[in-house]
Amino acid sequence: MLDRTIQPEIRNIETFTIPQPNIVVLPNGIELYTVNMGEQEVIRLDLMFSSGKWDQEKNLAAVMTNMMLKEGAGELTSSKIAELLDYYGSWMQSSVTQHNSYLTLYALNKHFSSLLPIIELIIKSPTFPEEEFRTLMSRQKQQYLVDCEKVENLANFASIEQLFGASHPYGKRAAAEDFDLLTIEDLKKYHQKHYHSANCRVFLTGKLNDEHLAMVSELFGQKEWGIISEKEEGSFEILSSDEKFRKTEKPEAVQSAVRFSKKSIDRKHPDFNGLRVLNTVLGGYFGSRLMTSIREEKGYTYGIGSSLVTQQKAGYMTIATQTGVENVGPLIDAVFEEMDRLKIEEISPDEMERVRSYLLGEFARSFDGPFSIADAHISILANQLGFDYYENQLKVIQSIDSATLLLLANKYLNREDFYVSVAGK
Repeated sequence: MLDRTIQPEIRNIETFTIPQPNIVVLPNGIELYTVNMGEQEVIRLDLMFSSGKWDQEKNLAAVMTNMMLKEGAGELTSSKIAELLDYYGSWMQSSVTQHNSYLTLYALNKHFSSLLPIIELIIKSPTFPEEEFRTLMSRQKQQYLVDCEKVENLANFASIEQLFGASHPYGKRAAAEDFDLLTIEDLKKYHQKHYHSANCRVFLTGKLNDEHLAMVSELFGQKEWGIISEKEEGSFEILSSDEKFRKTEKPEAVQSAVRFSKKSIDRKHPDFNGLRVLNTVLGGYFGSRLMTSIREEKGYTYGIGSSLVTQQKAGYMTIATQTGVENVGPLIDAVFEEMDRLKIEEISPDEMERVRSYLLGEFARSFDGPFSIADAHISILANQLGFDYYENQLKVIQSIDSATLLLLANKYLNREDFYVSVAGK
């Protein structure tokens, strides 16, 4: 019998096996990835299209096309689609990134055969009804205007533009007038160009059987569907700003938002997993250097964090926080001082083990079920990585030492490489 008065022994992960997906190429060329795991009678279906904001000719086209798919398809109205999804106890979500668009369905096993034809209609035969489009655009515009009042968003907009330039897809942002310029025809054109079988991959995850696989193959994998055309890979020049410090005035703001940013490496770079550990030390978890210094010791903010953002064609590092107007200058100095410390002092053994334990725990939690495993594999494909990526990441977490992190800090944490953006009073 378990004695709960005795604290269990704490041990770090030594070995970890990540289940690999089974991959089948369907007759029309679509790749079907399956992860057959779990005890619950639940299935998740993901359709991934290799086109996103990078590929749109007009601002908002990629996101709005994706959002409008479920607003009417074939003979089904938006209300009927919502009614059917609710009746079968399912949930559907859509999302768009710079390079990919997704439609995801969560369904009970017993209702999957009833729901899959609805998904087929939504993908292949959306109607893009005008009334729903106008309602959705109005709602999205109002949300955009609200977001533009928030200092954290203003600082982020300016920071990304500093890094990539206003004309680059990574640095470009929508304007209020874009919501009035986009038309139904723009969405139909985007859908026709990008939503077809040659641009699609399918993921099926959960407690699967042969019937589930056969139905996906029948509805999506037999004949080519959509108007197939060769994808044109857009090329855009990064035009970073010469303005290292940018201020966006917001006189009525209670606090100022501060962003530090610099162009960095993507996940394919051999230094990336080591830099990820270094970023965790700096500002990637609650016990980080920045949280300890800026929040706990100096009291400049309630929270501050750093992160590595990676896209297919570029990566960047960012540090984000909010503070009182009077603290902006001292906070900026204090952040750079923490970076400088990492460049001249090796991290202590105790801190190294604390960060290592945290990262190993997060690593294990990121694979705690079939849907989490599916997310990991979708991320691998979205970032054009190999399926050994996470195993390599684990090896680095387990083996990296303070001397290596010191070298990485001197390579990637130089003040002169960072842009600073402040929005507020």
